[in-house]
Amino acid sequence: MFNRILVGLDGSPTSWSAVHYAFEFGKGLDVPVVGIHVIDERFLEEGFLEDIAGVLGFNYYAGISGKLKEFFEEQASVLLDEFLALGRSKGVKVSSYQSTGKPYHVILAQADPEDLIMLGKKSHKPVSGFLLGSTTEVVARRSPCPVFVAVEQKKDIKKICVAYNGSEPSKRALHMGKLIGKLFDGEVYAVHVGEGDLSAEVGEGVRYVRLSGIPEEKLVEYSKDMDLMLLGAFSKGRIMELFLGSVTTFVMHHTNIPLLLVK
Repeated sequence: MFNRILVGLDGSPTSWSAVHYAFEFGKGLDVPVVGIHVIDERFLEEGFLEDIAGVLGFNYYAGISGKLKEFFEEQASVLLDEFLALGRSKGVKVSSYQSTGKPYHVILAQADPEDLIMLGKKSHKPVSGFLLGSTTEVVARRSPCPVFVAVEQKKDIKKICVAYNGSEPSKRALHMGKLIGKLFDGEVYAVHVGEGDLSAEVGEGVRYVRLSGIPEEKLVEYSKDMDLMLLGAFSKGRIMELFLGSVTTFVMHHTNIPLLLVK
């Protein structure tokens, strides 16, 4: 199903949730799990640090970015060591990669179409109130491979919900949902929000559910009792780069279960 699993590490609760999901997938599929930690270069810019010093009321001095980078590198070392030790204790093939840059640039540069990226839903920011953009959302938009978005509460994957409307992306999502269902011995539900009966398309071993209403709202509502949702996502071209599409964007922001975006 996947050649590698790349998991973003930032020390946040949702990041560790993604790590545990990554270990489960990695062990079940017998593929390596690579932990990626990126020191955000934007936090090391002297101009940014001078501005933030004024806001938070601490003394700024030239060269503070070097000291801050040393601190971040020490944190990264501890985080990656913990990740590697945990993975090995679970019998998973693990390795790590640490770099400095824009987190989404680094993660995307490491990903191949045959990989799976796993990230936490909410990024961990060392300075509250300064929003530098969501790494998870940018990666989800631009990734060449499927992206798994984890929430803080880790759940066993036993009920799998696939958003299905008969399109090619939804067919790919359903196919992957069936494979994950076999991997975790779970039930797969193909949820169709719209007109017509698509039950003949979903095949055997899948529970077909048809709902009426606004697709994104119905999917979020129905998924409350699920353990994982899969959505077919695809590029809409450069002019639509900032958007995943209304359904995917809404679901990403409102669902409280893990979401797997299938490209």
